[in-house]
Amino acid sequence: MQFLIYDRRSIERGIVVRTPYVLISIRDPDKPAVRPRKPAALRDALFLAFHDAEPARSFPLPPEIRLMESHDAVKIWEFVQTYREKVGTIVCHCEQGMSRSPAAAIALAEALGGDVEVIRADSQPNEYVYRLMRDTIAQLSRGS
Repeated sequence: MQFLIYDRRSIERGIVVRTPYVLISIRDPDKPAVRPRKPAALRDALFLAFHDAEPARSFPLPPEIRLMESHDAVKIWEFVQTYREKVGTIVCHCEQGMSRSPAAAIALAEALGGDVEVIRADSQPNEYVYRLMRDTIAQLSRGS
């Protein structure tokens, strides 16, 4: 399974993926949903909205900040499981393609045997998103 990470702008301009793929789209809650071009290889897209933030005990987040929640991680995992045997690539994107989407992709790659180091090389994964994804995948996998 191949994992590709992009920013919003790249997705809206159009990307070239040579295998069937799915898109995991993560946006800020105050931004409109991305409008991906519809190439033939795109099988489906999952759209989520949460901020690029991490909880900290020493700093309470403002009430308007929406963190990723466990149900978001469940949606991502179930979406990937639905298409796992039908696609060769998972494309993840967030606003800048640097934090939330790489964090989700790393957790997915670990679970599915993808190349984690390639994803980590050019990103700064949101550790909260990564841990929530990793823990959710582990919990759901134990329950299967």
